[in-house]
Amino acid sequence: MLFARTKPNTWLYTQVTWFSENDTNLEVGLPGKLTVQGSCDISPETPSIQELECILHSGKGDMNHVDEVWPNLFLGNMCMAHDRHGLWKLGITHVLNVNHGKTHSQGSHDFYGKTVDYHGVPADDVPNFDMSPYFRPSADYIHEALNTPGAKVFIHCAFGVSRSASLVLAYLMIHHHFTLLDAIRKVKENSHRFSITLQASVATVASGPQAQGYMAHHLENVLDTCKLELTQIDEVWPNLYIGNVAIAQNRTALQKLGITHILNAAHSKQGSIGDQSFYGSKVLYCGIPADDSTHFDLNIYFKPAADFIHKALKQADGKILVHCIMGMSRSSTLVLAYLMLYHQLSPCCAIKKLIQKRAIYPNRNFLALLLDLDFQLRRKKRKTCLIL
Repeated sequence: MLFARTKPNTWLYTQVTWFSENDTNLEVGLPGKLTVQGSCDISPETPSIQELECILHSGKGDMNHVDEVWPNLFLGNMCMAHDRHGLWKLGITHVLNVNHGKTHSQGSHDFYGKTVDYHGVPADDVPNFDMSPYFRPSADYIHEALNTPGAKVFIHCAFGVSRSASLVLAYLMIHHHFTLLDAIRKVKENSHRFSITLQASVATVASGPQAQGYMAHHLENVLDTCKLELTQIDEVWPNLYIGNVAIAQNRTALQKLGITHILNAAHSKQGSIGDQSFYGSKVLYCGIPADDSTHFDLNIYFKPAADFIHKALKQADGKILVHCIMGMSRSSTLVLAYLMLYHQLSPCCAIKKLIQKRAIYPNRNFLALLLDLDFQLRRKKRKTCLIL
């Protein structure tokens, strides 16, 4: 039996949206906030991708070829799937291959013979593949198999951490009424696979426009939690200040603060008169002619701006002011990029850090660019891990 595919998306984003649209329980199921090992606060409402990410990353352990994640339900990789003798010793009667027809996947009805019932799902572990058409039929297949006396189900993809794992979660949610968070926790009790699942697939979530819009909206919700009044200048990180154009042009105030570096994200824009000659030889100036608009590609300045901030803070007694006109959007976006590039913070964590110190509000375009940066950084980290 083969299932068909439809519109593009990614598995965790698809899991959240599909179950939400189909009125399946997504709530955490406990009052107040939950704290996961690793200091992650989980809201009692529909969990965000970042909150799910935090849980997926919690816990460490070695990954096995196969784990029994639910009574008589086994989750594993392709290596185990090709070991027919090993499957026979486990008593496997059903195989659900979420890597059907892909390179190096030998699974088929002929491969397993008449003693094993085989079902194949030709899923791709890529950002533009939609897993939602498989949730219900796969969950039903697992459910019917486990209701057969003496049956044991083995579900796998290539590594057993992404495609197959998502279908196990779908089964627990559809047929056992688990919340998504509880389903993840249940599987993690018996398998270390989810410790690396996010690196294998969820990091790609920012690459899809629908998913990116969802996550940008979540970041806006985080920004909305800030209760601070907007001031001229705030120290948001040790020796790192965000401010507006008024404080940037007050050289006396900057001298009292000990500012040694200026990063102007509104260079040459109306109302901004800053340049190197304005500040003189005692202050190092860097200007970025950014527009606070929905189409400006600020991302081309992320790395050079972060490098400038980093070098300034490494200097003895170095203090840097990053500003635009209001000190809310362009300047804060560059500081967020710095925290992501040099301190390995996620966009959400970086925002939570800053809003403790200053009222900021990057526009949605800039938030999307930060999400894209996060995706690029995670992909780079994943490639490095694979090499090691």
